[in-house]
Amino acid sequence: MLVVGVGLAVGGILVRARHPLTWFLEAAVIAGLAAPVVQRLRRRVPAWLAVGGLTLAAVVVVAGLAAAGFSEVRSEVDRFRTGVPDAAARLESRAPLGGYLADIDLSGQTRDLGRALAERIDLGGSDLPGTATAVGGRLSAAFIVWVLAVMLLFAGRPMLDAAVDATGPRRAPVVRATLSRAYQRALGYLALTTLRALTLAAAVWVVAGVLGIDMPVVLATLAFALGYLPQVGVVLAGLPVALLAVLNSPGEALAVMAGAVALQVLDAVVLQPRIRARTFRMGMLPTLLVTVIGVSLYGAAGLFVAVPLGCLGMAWLHEWAERGDGGEAAPAGTRDAGADAGGDVAGGAGLTASGASS
Repeated sequence: MLVVGVGLAVGGILVRARHPLTWFLEAAVIAGLAAPVVQRLRRRVPAWLAVGGLTLAAVVVVAGLAAAGFSEVRSEVDRFRTGVPDAAARLESRAPLGGYLADIDLSGQTRDLGRALAERIDLGGSDLPGTATAVGGRLSAAFIVWVLAVMLLFAGRPMLDAAVDATGPRRAPVVRATLSRAYQRALGYLALTTLRALTLAAAVWVVAGVLGIDMPVVLATLAFALGYLPQVGVVLAGLPVALLAVLNSPGEALAVMAGAVALQVLDAVVLQPRIRARTFRMGMLPTLLVTVIGVSLYGAAGLFVAVPLGCLGMAWLHEWAERGDGGEAAPAGTRDAGADAGGDVAGGAGLTASGASS
């Protein structure tokens, strides 16, 4: 009964502390990803300047993408509000489905839908106080996460060392070495996969611009997120582009899908084996699982937290699987080159999965 009571109490605390826990996990991920960059910048500039410059760059990128995406969505909503109801009215006057469409008032429904969408994205609309409150809440949460991330950047190493030392004098060195290599390999995998996702996003943006497809920034951002999915990410990123290309011509849509399939094959045959050889094999199923769990629990923030933590967990499992009996490391020939690739990325970050040494 005592165990059940303690379990229920811990579960209740975790449920009530959902938002602070999410903030801490976001901060830990940000600190872990920023640690190698800050370490490299600290060789040339003071630490505070390195952190400030990295923060400013991140804010500029996020704000620029958000502004461009919002502008594209607002433009499409305006086009929908003005064009779709008129097209629906014309369909209501034509046989053979015109009478049925008129009975369900298709034009009126599309007009109401367009008005509702316009009100939701109108910053000066009737819901301005609610919008201001929501934006203020998001900004406050972002500031808290930033403060926690900076704290973990400079104090994360001692905190993690203390946790590792608590495992005992015999196990602590093994745990420390395993976490160090797992962190390095996870960083290497994330760095190479992020470069792949950025390339895919740039390709989608260029194709959308050349073909005159609407919302290129939104499509590129979606492609960047899908770029983290192995084996199917390229095809999934090309699918919305192909669907919108149908409005131009079916031939363009088929060409886009054919190009996406060709790139997916090239990715599976050439690029993915190289990433696995330099880091480890993440696999599509673990990626999908951590993505679905993260999004279902915490939305977009959960996606940002789940993928890096899932990579670290898989890298840790690979490290333990590759160790020999008695806690000795497996022979060098049985391990892939993840430590070499991750070590260069990690710089002096060491084993800190949540920050760098001060």
